Amino acid sequence: DLGRDLPVVGKMVGSRLPSRGSGRPKSEGTNSTRSERGTGTQSRGGVTGFEVEWFEEEGEERPEQLWKTWDKRAQKAGEHATVYHANGDKYRGQYLANMRHGQGTLTYKNGSKYEGEFMNDKQHGHGTHWANDNGKLRLQYRGGFGNGKRQGSGTFAYSDGGRYDGEWYDGKRHGQGRMTYVDGTVYEGAWQNGMRHGPGTLFMVNGDTFQGEYALDMKEGPGTFYYVSSNKRYDGVWSKDVAKCGLYGEMTEGVESTLPQLKLLQPIEVLETRAYELEEDRAGVTGGQIAMGEIQDTQGGMSVQQTQQQQDQGYGIQEEEEEDLFDELDEGE
Repeated sequence: DLGRDLPVVGKMVGSRLPSRGSGRPKSEGTNSTRSERGTGTQSRGGVTGFEVEWFEEEGEERPEQLWKTWDKRAQKAGEHATVYHANGDKYRGQYLANMRHGQGTLTYKNGSKYEGEFMNDKQHGHGTHWANDNGKLRLQYRGGFGNGKRQGSGTFAYSDGGRYDGEWYDGKRHGQGRMTYVDGTVYEGAWQNGMRHGPGTLFMVNGDTFQGEYALDMKEGPGTFYYVSSNKRYDGVWSKDVAKCGLYGEMTEGVESTLPQLKLLQPIEVLETRAYELEEDRAGVTGGQIAMGEIQDTQGGMSVQQTQQQQDQGYGIQEEEEEDLFDELDEGE
């Protein structure tokens, strides 16, 4: 029996002796006592089910498991070299508690880049985002971020040449802002959830101006349309971007009028009644659709509704690029 003169450190299930290192026998001539014991199984040479008893001598520290050692070394805090993520993104900057926190640069897999402040692994604070445009970086947004989305004041440059300067919330235009469209038209006023909503002013390229209320990105409620070139104005009520009723007259007093004479008796009372009905309809008090009457400029041959529909063409709200940026920010989290 090869083990008869050695302390019993294990027992075999099968026909093999314990493997080397599976137990730690007490050396002869020492007074150490066994202080810790345990059992486990080993597999060697294709044979499993080998039970092993192990123990350590008193006063001896067990070495730390290797995975714990490497895990401690992998914890990131403070300034750190470039870290490559599994999704193809890479980050270089500051960390806290193993999360991106502080100043840093995040380069996305598609080549776009964010440089600025982070908090709890998300863009938070002031930062700049560049979009990859056919291999070249184009400045897309500079301003505030909150919880990984645009928030606060910032400027967004669209690929078609449009530009928005103003307030953001939850990644959308929200609050007061100025939108310059690619054709030169400018809207300045209130925004909500990425749409014109509230009081605002629309400046046309030809000098004409609309000043009034918006709702869900359309003219809604009272407003005034100024026809600068013809020195005329239209004060009326709009519903879903369409002029419903109003007064059409000269902008400047003392200028000879070229407008046709109205043949309507008591026009002020009629307009007030119609405006009241429209207000009730907008508020959902009354139902049904009321026929719309148009006031036409007989010399120009074009209705107020047609004129504004033409002037509103050629510009729109660019949402697609903003959604693309959302996708990039989500991938970087």
